[in-house]
Amino acid sequence: MHTLILGLDAYDPKIFERLSGQGKLPNLTRYAGADGYARFEVSNPPQSEVSWTSIATGLNPGAHGIFDFVHRDPGTYTPYPSLLPTKTGLAGTQFVPPHTAMTLFEQATRQGFPATVLWWPATFPARPELPVRTLPGLGAPDVLGRMGVGTFFCSQAGSISVEGKIPVLPLEAAGRARFRASLPGPSRKTRRGPQPSSLKVQLELADDNPARLIIGKTRTELLTGTWSPIIELTFPMGRFLKVHALTRAILTQVEPDVRLYLLPLQLHPLHSPWRYGTPGSFVAQVWREHGPFLTLGMPQDTTALEEGYINDQQFLDLCDSILETRRRILMGELERFPEGVLASVFDSLDRVQHVFCRRRPDVIEAWYAKLDQLVGQVAQRTTELGMEGIRTIVISDHGITRFEYKVHLNRWLAERGYLQQKAHSTSNDLTAVDWTRTQAYAVGLNSLYLNQAGREGQGCVPADECQSLIQRLQHDLRDWQGPDGRPVVGKAWSREEAFVGPLASYGPDIVVGFAPGYRASAETGLGKWKQTAIEPNPDVWNSDHCVDYREVPGVLFSSRDLRAYAHPSYRDIPQLTIGMEPAHRDAAPPPTLGDEDREMVEERLRGLGYL
Repeated sequence: MHTLILGLDAYDPKIFERLSGQGKLPNLTRYAGADGYARFEVSNPPQSEVSWTSIATGLNPGAHGIFDFVHRDPGTYTPYPSLLPTKTGLAGTQFVPPHTAMTLFEQATRQGFPATVLWWPATFPARPELPVRTLPGLGAPDVLGRMGVGTFFCSQAGSISVEGKIPVLPLEAAGRARFRASLPGPSRKTRRGPQPSSLKVQLELADDNPARLIIGKTRTELLTGTWSPIIELTFPMGRFLKVHALTRAILTQVEPDVRLYLLPLQLHPLHSPWRYGTPGSFVAQVWREHGPFLTLGMPQDTTALEEGYINDQQFLDLCDSILETRRRILMGELERFPEGVLASVFDSLDRVQHVFCRRRPDVIEAWYAKLDQLVGQVAQRTTELGMEGIRTIVISDHGITRFEYKVHLNRWLAERGYLQQKAHSTSNDLTAVDWTRTQAYAVGLNSLYLNQAGREGQGCVPADECQSLIQRLQHDLRDWQGPDGRPVVGKAWSREEAFVGPLASYGPDIVVGFAPGYRASAETGLGKWKQTAIEPNPDVWNSDHCVDYREVPGVLFSSRDLRAYAHPSYRDIPQLTIGMEPAHRDAAPPPTLGDEDREMVEERLRGLGYL
């Protein structure tokens, strides 16, 4: 067995086919010319964490147990991130693996072959009991245990309206061309409550030299408009406890006011409070051989771009550096890859398309070409290393489509009487719901739940009425038209239609497949809503894939003939990669929400770019 898997997140077949026809993607087109290309049927719903897990396992979500970016606690209706479930015990709150289904990588190791997995979603926290070498992807948190938002410093912070996710903190004058601030860090629990940590920040400007940034004891030189190298920080948490973190800084301007932005504080892979990658010796080897790398599950900071703290070019420079770091690490792993499975996910294209599809088609085309070049470089290196018999699979978890309207699904449910608010309530979230009269509610980006008696904490819908209610909701969703006269929903699947497997009962009662142009709002994802059911989407984040899965197929390229697979899907990947059928062992139910404060859980969710 000698298999290389390259994951290109959100590589869209329609865009590939157009650019390939123009001769702009020669390396991937070479696969297509040898019957090694097909459109790829992705999971339902086509969300990254769901789809990559289905690809890794060959299983329907009903068998691996990840159904949406956001799950809910049926007892309390509280949303929580499926990628970062927790448990509470004697050691406090700890992260637990989001699923326990057997992956093709574990299957390979059981056959005696090595397996290395780089940046695959839903692989945090590391599972040391499995002999798979990992660096985690989407789902790895920051040092605060959240999805991660950065910090913006400004010498005129009071003049900036603070309405977004990113905190705006003051840079105080401390002399001529000198400023000071404080960078908040993680908190330590004590008997007197949480004790926050912080580091002093000093910024010294110069007319004709780089600026000097000092955070704690770490000094870094900054050129205006250019990202710093990765900065290693140490937050003192007490006499014997320290927390190590990583970030990068950019001085975005010095006139008329001084502006400094720091990426989210990320886990230091050699000093993580949680199990980051496995084994530790592998993580240390990658760090030693290739230098520092960002560890956040979504390191491309779309939030900073959306909220205006960095510009287009600065965002793209960050994405370029992430791509180059991952390319360098993959090439290093190829050098010691005599057999087994080596898989690497490159996800910057996904983030780039989310924010540039509508307004910068030149950027999109350039990124498709970048990834085509990457595939060519890898193919050339495998040839140089004498890997003639290697099987190469290039795959994407979904495509992309437009996102023109935000859908507040709970408002729509309220307008049709499925959801009832408490009398005189002014809140627009699930705390305002009268559960004694509510039949259905939405949490997540494609998920709709019935308020079923005996399952939900305050359920009122009898079990024998659920099927007729689902059919009524499906009918109403199918007939829903938007302000442009087009359908809002392409199809709504019942749980039985969408999910197959022993964990299907944990999934939503209805999977809402939005039509192109429509997507659930961030508020819907958190169980909230606004005053209208549909509103235009003016945001920088203007394209998406959390829609009807039939509208966003992925791509599948293979170095071997694919003609035997007429309509390939995630179910075929174990066979295509390691020559084995998916392993249908009994996976544990999806982890439930730990004993955490609701505000903390929501803060963790809000760091996700989709919300």
